[in-house]
Amino acid sequence: MIKRWWRAAALTAVAAVALVYLAGLARLGEAEAEQLRAVPVLAADPGTELAALRAAAPVTGDDPAAALDAALADPAAAARLVAAVPTADSGELGAALAALAAADGGLDPVAVGEFFAGLGPERTAWLSVLYPTVIGGMPGAPFEARTAANRLVLTAAATASTAYAGPERPWTGDTARPARAELEDLVGSGREFLHLDPYSNAGGGSWIEVVGDLDTARNVAVIVPGGSAFLTSQNFEIYHDRAQSFVDAAGDGLAVVVWAAASWPSGWIQEAWASWSQVAARSLAAFTLDLRAQLGDGVAITLAGHSYGGAVVGTAETYDLEADRILHIASAGMGSDVYAPADYTEPCRPRYSMTAPGDPISYVQGLPYVPLLGHGADPDDFPGMRRLATGNLSDAPGAVDDTGLSLHDLGIAGKPVEGVHSHSEVFYPESDAWRNLLAVMTGEDPELTAEQAPADPDCA
Repeated sequence: MIKRWWRAAALTAVAAVALVYLAGLARLGEAEAEQLRAVPVLAADPGTELAALRAAAPVTGDDPAAALDAALADPAAAARLVAAVPTADSGELGAALAALAAADGGLDPVAVGEFFAGLGPERTAWLSVLYPTVIGGMPGAPFEARTAANRLVLTAAATASTAYAGPERPWTGDTARPARAELEDLVGSGREFLHLDPYSNAGGGSWIEVVGDLDTARNVAVIVPGGSAFLTSQNFEIYHDRAQSFVDAAGDGLAVVVWAAASWPSGWIQEAWASWSQVAARSLAAFTLDLRAQLGDGVAITLAGHSYGGAVVGTAETYDLEADRILHIASAGMGSDVYAPADYTEPCRPRYSMTAPGDPISYVQGLPYVPLLGHGADPDDFPGMRRLATGNLSDAPGAVDDTGLSLHDLGIAGKPVEGVHSHSEVFYPESDAWRNLLAVMTGEDPELTAEQAPADPDCA
């Protein structure tokens, strides 16, 4: 009986691993199959067509900002706008928008930006109201239009979450479900999203959030979260608060973008597989091209990945991307199949790594190569890497962790950043580790560890 039980358990485990592996292959195949499509070119002025679309919309007004406010105040109108789908029936503009939406990200974001630049700011603003689902999720569309569109997406999703799914029942006729808390809390909050999909990741959601002002920032950091990067996870608020702590310290000179716009793993078993990072990396690399095009060359971009996010950042570096410096924070690795700087498109790009002593992530860094398993080389030993010191937590009277709890009440004020909890402690405000991360993001000189990775002889 015992032998049969163990045999059944072993077969079940092997089958589960095989299914995860095959799912990873399918996910990777989807990413490799993507080909950039041509961005439509409008042959005629779309003014007449746009006027007809505005006339048929559930909100009216001569000003797109006023129309947006009216839709936000009317959940039914917001829902109709979010459900609107452009078609060729309205004319050339509708057909172009339908083609852009059908490409599902398989577009050059810079070329998409040029398409909207040709339309001009006012017409683009109107499209963000008329077709918020299309514009809010469109890489390359102007950031201002995307944040406006995603306000409507958010309002409609929060309202929709109060309805009961399925046929009406006697107990649901005159009642409403509580709204999804993570959505309801965001409505009217003023937070800005360049991407917001409440239904991806099996309902967990995905997002790109801007913390700070991209218009005034001289430095912009893109932070890619670790595992379980879902709207429904605590990580959604935790990474926002971490980003806010850096922006508050740096002032208008820094903006932080939290990038979690992909399918994401959850738990150590899923996070051991490289397929999620391989698929997300392509989208992340494209986002940096979009970011550079919209920010211009005068803004320094830091691309940072924490934990599993480090593997996403590392794999993204195997594509063409825009970043002035790379920051691995307790990173799972340098990216799938990456074991030397020559595996990157820009081997000599400045790179920084921080892993505290005793951080459990060290057990998975630099594992031997196995297809689809693991995340490449150990960041701390990677040639040319600058290793950042982690130092101590703050012992100031008001010192808190990254959720606002008092370090003195927790009994950890002033202690070295090390051990199991150091994986998150590197983000505790005013700690030595946090200051070093901020220094990299703002282009200042951080404190390095005494022992450094070997230099890359091919980089001067």
